[in-house]
Amino acid sequence: LGQTKPSQTPSSMMESTFSASSIPPSSEAPPPVVVPNEKEQQQQHHPPPPPHHNSASASWDGSIQIVEQGKYHMVVAKPPSVVCHHSDYTGSKSRREIPMLQRVRDALGGVRQNPIHRLDRGASGCLLFANTTEATTALQAALAGGEKTYVAIVRGEGFVKGVDFLEKGWFKESREIGDESGTKNTATTWFRFLAAQGEGEGRPRASLVLCRPETGRWHQIRKHLNGICCPIIGDTSHGAGKTNREWKEKYGLPGERTCLHLLRLKIKPTEPFLPDGIDAVCPLPKDMMDLLQNNMQDVLKAAEPMLEEEGLALAGGELTTVTVPGQE
Repeated sequence: LGQTKPSQTPSSMMESTFSASSIPPSSEAPPPVVVPNEKEQQQQHHPPPPPHHNSASASWDGSIQIVEQGKYHMVVAKPPSVVCHHSDYTGSKSRREIPMLQRVRDALGGVRQNPIHRLDRGASGCLLFANTTEATTALQAALAGGEKTYVAIVRGEGFVKGVDFLEKGWFKESREIGDESGTKNTATTWFRFLAAQGEGEGRPRASLVLCRPETGRWHQIRKHLNGICCPIIGDTSHGAGKTNREWKEKYGLPGERTCLHLLRLKIKPTEPFLPDGIDAVCPLPKDMMDLLQNNMQDVLKAAEPMLEEEGLALAGGELTTVTVPGQE
């Protein structure tokens, strides 16, 4: 287990004031929804399927939030506790809910959208779609050379076996990990521990961490953090069950929530589908922000200058909401 750090306040716990208004907006409001031309609509449009009648779909209000978009792509804010698309991997439970792929298509009136990557069910953040076959192929290739920056809430003070991760800045973890079939491949992730707190009355022992995967292996961020004794809060596959139960009972952790959020997605310009590239920042959803504000206020204060240094913001910015036609 991660060690308890000496009682002195770490140097990263700087005095500053955190509030949503004190953090600069992540981006300007996105432009209106781009609708394909008439020919593309004829090729891509299909009527949305009938609504699902179950408890999972009843919790969806029929809307999606758009972070950024262009003629051929769209970055959507994925909420936690929903799969990206149905597959054998997601299991039978996901069949009873409306996945992000169907939500996006329904909200756009049945206009075709293809997911370029996926996020785990319990995670949240930027989710990229393309609206043509050619764009899908090009964006998948471009994403391989892009940059994803996640933010995670993890157990511990980032002090393990005498190593203080708070003092290391960005550091790399690289080792072989297995995929869904058990095949092992080398995975590399960069981490930066922003701030941490020790356990106290009414507050958990936890850290706030930035994560940048260099490779795209299965669950690599979750596995790498668990490997350095700093499992992600809410991770039921690679985390700590006792810690997760404590967070649910004492600190308000929602069910089916993994505290991992894709905060920023950057892709270089790619002609002709991404002439301006992508630089999308998705603010933290309310559930994860509430966990931080209610249980880790000092960590938020200490992390703010380092987030600004990285050009990031956990709050602020505006998203465009689009609702399934007829449900506005």
